Amino acid sequence: MFTFFFLSRAQLPGTWDLLVPNAGISSMHTAVTRFNTVVLLDRTNTGPSRKMLRKGHCRLDPHDAVLKRDCYAHSVLFDIQTNQIRPLMILTDTWCSSGQFLHDGTLLQTGGDLDGFKKIRKARPILPDGSVIIIGGRGANTVEYYPPRNGVVLFPFLADVEDKQMDNLYPYVHLLPNGKLFVFANNKAVLFDHETNEVVKGYPPLDGGPRNYPSAGSSVMLALEGDYSTAVIVVCGGAQYGAFIERSTDTPAHGSCGRIVATSFDPILQ
Repeated sequence: MFTFFFLSRAQLPGTWDLLVPNAGISSMHTAVTRFNTVVLLDRTNTGPSRKMLRKGHCRLDPHDAVLKRDCYAHSVLFDIQTNQIRPLMILTDTWCSSGQFLHDGTLLQTGGDLDGFKKIRKARPILPDGSVIIIGGRGANTVEYYPPRNGVVLFPFLADVEDKQMDNLYPYVHLLPNGKLFVFANNKAVLFDHETNEVVKGYPPLDGGPRNYPSAGSSVMLALEGDYSTAVIVVCGGAQYGAFIERSTDTPAHGSCGRIVATSFDPILQ
């Protein structure tokens, strides 16, 4: 059951404020740190940004597609209190990467494109033991861990939901209160035990077509309440199958959401 609300602009709370006219880069990944700052990350191989690195600092990369000697910033640090932007240097391409904060606040960035394909920059949700699980990727229906343990583990679920437009590239992953992982890809989800590397159970599929990139929906686990044992997952957006393949055709995005109590013994998708 879905409930829709339509409000006029005057009824909507809050306002928008422009804090920085030009941050210098277009943020692909955004991470808020415990220091009241925000790390913005863009890809490195599309040419100059609008923010220079500090004088004398340049990235030398013979494999870069555009700039072999690159003196432009492709990552910046935004200070929320002062609205100041500071350039950061990244050495390899972060396009299609993933990231996670470790238990000590360190930002870990994994994977990427071209020379960043197999890089780890010091992922997915941090696990109870402080390690990080890295799930999936282009042509990689697998699970890996950082720090490494037991090598690469096959994850057949990702192969089961793979299609011609690769709607399993970026699974939605949520660490549940019971210590297991809710993994959603394409239009299906499973409960995964990261200690045994086994699927505990499957969840009902979500109707309406693929919901993950490149069909580009979103997912969130709602705030835990009461005794913090019940986890509610919401998946919204996406597109009908074929929207990515037929890119010259304007196809509307999904306007629907699915809601499920992931910790329920007999979960029902609403």
